[in-house]
Amino acid sequence: MWQAWGQSVITWSGLGESWGLTQVWPLLLLPLAVLPWCMRGQRQFKHPALQGLPEDPLSVWLERAWKISLSTLLLALAIALSGPFLKSQSIEKIGRGAHVMIVLDRSASMNEPFVNKGDAQARQPKMQAAREVLKSLVKQGHEDLMGMVTFSTSPILAAPLGNDRAFVQAALEATEAGGMGFTAVARGLGMALDYFADQPVTGARAIVLVSDGGAHLDGKTQDMLRAMFMRQQASLYWIYLRSENGVTIKQSLAEGENIDAYPEVALHDYFQTLNVPYHVYEAENPQAVMAAVRDIAKLKNKPTRYLEPIARQDLSQYAYGLAWLAALLLIAMVQLELTRWQT
Repeated sequence: MWQAWGQSVITWSGLGESWGLTQVWPLLLLPLAVLPWCMRGQRQFKHPALQGLPEDPLSVWLERAWKISLSTLLLALAIALSGPFLKSQSIEKIGRGAHVMIVLDRSASMNEPFVNKGDAQARQPKMQAAREVLKSLVKQGHEDLMGMVTFSTSPILAAPLGNDRAFVQAALEATEAGGMGFTAVARGLGMALDYFADQPVTGARAIVLVSDGGAHLDGKTQDMLRAMFMRQQASLYWIYLRSENGVTIKQSLAEGENIDAYPEVALHDYFQTLNVPYHVYEAENPQAVMAAVRDIAKLKNKPTRYLEPIARQDLSQYAYGLAWLAALLLIAMVQLELTRWQT
């Protein structure tokens, strides 16, 4: 595909599936490589006749080497100027691990501490504790594919599903800014599930929801999420970070008590109807969060196939190296050339 001539770089991607050229016009210089074989560039001396002199095989081969080196120099420079490159590709790798999407709550309530039970560590913000523990989860899963979605009022893709650990770690570091807004759990889960779409099921799939509260989901939203979980065959792990004023999802409501008054309990009850493996961890301190993460890190039950991207590779450096080698050979042969008859 040609781009406009007025741009600084002209690309042409129709050369092949795996390689291409940055610019095409330098290829017009390729016919110049024939000139050394059509022209006589050796120095001429005035002498009545050379027929009587014996043949010199060394000089014949030096002349051929001269022409080959000069042709190689012209070819290499023309190819180098055209900017050859290998296109970005993907290599399939096989390991044992899971496909894990972390869905992290960044609502304002995540800035609050855990339940106050006299533990100094429980007084740290839930976001800080979750961030530190999730970092350890990312470090453990060397063969897992991981991604992360954060959400408050709206979801944000923090790191796409892949094997780039540094990307996910940087996304976790970015949560130090603190949370704001409300808890839109459904939007966060929906965005995370979308990253499993159109992908073969080659490993255990898991959504790790880290949140401190529930949200009221209408019937349409519930049906949509239920269908997405079943279609993507993804397990759900909810690390419920119970705050000081939060309710326990383990409690049993009294007969006739309105469950809508307890959104965390209502969300837990809904998750149990997803028809997919569901596990909930009620964490009241950082140690409980760590225990939940250790459980999740054991998702190694299936071999996982994934594509590792390889960046585009510039090949012009090899052409320039060949040109330098040819130039050095030409310089060496110039030093062997006779400038006058020896007496």
